[in-house]
This record gives sequence, structure tokens and C-alpha cells, in this order.
Amino acid sequence: MGNAEKGKIDKSEKKVQCILFDAGGVLFDTPVKLGGRVREFLEKKGYSLSEIDKSITAAKMIKAPFVTSYQEEEDFFRNFYGTMARELGDEAIGDELFSKTHYAAHCELYPEVVPVLEELSKNYELAVISNAMPSMNQVFSRLGIRHYFKSIILSAFVYTEKPDPAIYQKALDCMDVKGEESVFIDDIMINIDGAGRFGIKAFHLDRSKTDLALLLRKHRLLEKKLSGCRND
Repeated sequence: MGNAEKGKIDKSEKKVQCILFDAGGVLFDTPVKLGGRVREFLEKKGYSLSEIDKSITAAKMIKAPFVTSYQEEEDFFRNFYGTMARELGDEAIGDELFSKTHYAAHCELYPEVVPVLEELSKNYELAVISNAMPSMNQVFSRLGIRHYFKSIILSAFVYTEKPDPAIYQKALDCMDVKGEESVFIDDIMINIDGAGRFGIKAFHLDRSKTDLALLLRKHRLLEKKLSGCRND
């Protein structure tokens, strides 16, 4: 057998048909977290760090509900950012905080993700399972990766979240596969454990130690070394 043939995945022997991904922390994330985004925005407006941190602390006292619609999400965040604004003594700045610092507008792809998805899509069907509010749905289009996924399952739209078995079952049903024919990748261990209990082979992605390409190569789900990815 030639070297080129050795590098190929034998579809007749490959049991895995579907790879399921978490979204935030696996495919993309915000380089600057919420506190940093808010501080940067408000410092430019002339607020002191002590004022800003006090407003952030007040907003974080608001417990996020289980959001199931865009309207519910907007209502929550207008209250969240409005609380910051009221703490700062300027209610008008709440709308600006919402539009300038909201998570969905600041997500960026990890550098290896597009070449990884491009290569995986040649051999597997791909899907997403994410505990996320509705605005996450827009991120896949904005980042240009929606077309790689047969299904994108967000907790907001299926009324349950990881590690509830129901969300994993929803993913298998949407993809028309069995648990043993699937692999799930997440950066949170409780979600990995939940998938494992449900019969799905699950791999933990710790980005402080590895990236998505290396994790997939370790488990022989990705054979090819990709340009622009870590190959150690």
C-alpha cells in the first residue's frame, strides 16, 4: 500500500459517522471577556475603574433565566446592561453597552477551526450542541462556518441543556445516528461526562494544552496535518 493510501480513512472500517462540537471554547470564543470589553468601553467614556467594577458587580447579581427566545434574551440583557448604566448614573448608556459589548458581536474563530472543519466534512457529518442563548445562532453565519454543519442545536431552542440526556438525544435524532456512531467534543468536563453516560464517545478539549486539530489527530479522527495548525 502506498503512502498516500495509508493516510486515508477507510470508510468501510470507520465506525464514527458524526462529530458533534460544543461552540464557545471549542470553535470560537471572545478574545476579551465581558469584564474587559465593558472596562475598555467605559474607560473611553471617562469612567474610573472603581466605578466600572462596581457597575459590573451589580449587573452580575442578576441571575440569568433559561432563555428560549430572542425577545427573552434582549429583555435580560437590557436589564443586565441597564443595571450597569443605573449604577453609573447614566441610564442612556445601557443601550450602547448592549450593542458594543454583547458576546455575539465579539466571537472570533480559533485559527485552526476552518481547515479542520473543511477536512472533517470530507469524511463525517458535523453538528453542534451548545448551551447558548438565541444570539449564538447568528455567530455561525457571521463567522462563515454554518455550511459545515448539518444541525446546530442550541439549548435555547430545544428547552434543555447539557448535560441533560435529552439534548444529546435530540442531536442523535437530528443526525440520524446512534451514540456509538458519534463523537462529542467539549471544553467542559460535566458535558463530556453527560455525553459519555449517554453512550457517546466524548473528548475533552483543554485549549491550555492542545488545539482542536491536535485533539482530533490524537484520536485518529483527523489524519492529515493541516497548514496553519499546530502539528507537534
